[in-house]
Amino acid sequence: MNPNPERARRRYTSPLREEAARRTRETIRDAAARLFVRDGYVSTTVKNIADEAGVAVRTVFTAFPGGKAEIFREALDHAVAGDGDPRAVAAADPESSHGSGAVSHVDLVVEQVVRYGTAMLERAGGLLMTSVESSGADPDMRRFAADDAKATAENARTLAEGLEHAGWLREDVTVEHAADVLFTLSSPQVHALLRRDRGWDVDQYRRWLSGTLRATLLRRTAP
Repeated sequence: MNPNPERARRRYTSPLREEAARRTRETIRDAAARLFVRDGYVSTTVKNIADEAGVAVRTVFTAFPGGKAEIFREALDHAVAGDGDPRAVAAADPESSHGSGAVSHVDLVVEQVVRYGTAMLERAGGLLMTSVESSGADPDMRRFAADDAKATAENARTLAEGLEHAGWLREDVTVEHAADVLFTLSSPQVHALLRRDRGWDVDQYRRWLSGTLRATLLRRTAP
């Protein structure tokens, strides 16, 4: 009697094998992220990634059939998400904070927003800048950079609307203006300029961003 093909396929499915494949994928992703930030997207080849990860080129394509673009997308998504703690997102919502007895002061909300945004840029800023700096030479990078700019603009608009609803924007600051300022100040370009090019430490950057947001957008005393 011929063996059942479906049973044969199930027999070869092993949790240990799946775990090994996951770890290999993570190793390749992390190795590629280091090279993308250090050498740029265009200059980094799949062979470079394989060497950095200590695997064969074939293994890279087995783990990521889409090649470099798929690896970059996963590396960026992983860096942006971080631990995926929903409490960090909630802390960056001025409307939810305004209605909470535990967090009701504008200064604390600003600090939470700045802390959350800074942590994300510390994790993902290098890869975000890779997409920006490579966008002129690669269509995938151009798409990634455009998608990130759009998402950042939408987040800035949502935050500006929350600040306005809470009554914390200065009277001469519109939601549109606040959104533009938030978009600019929280951009990976400004983060890279100060942290990478000017050598600021993360605390210096965080203090500057917090103070600039207060001085530029917010009332001196919350209602």
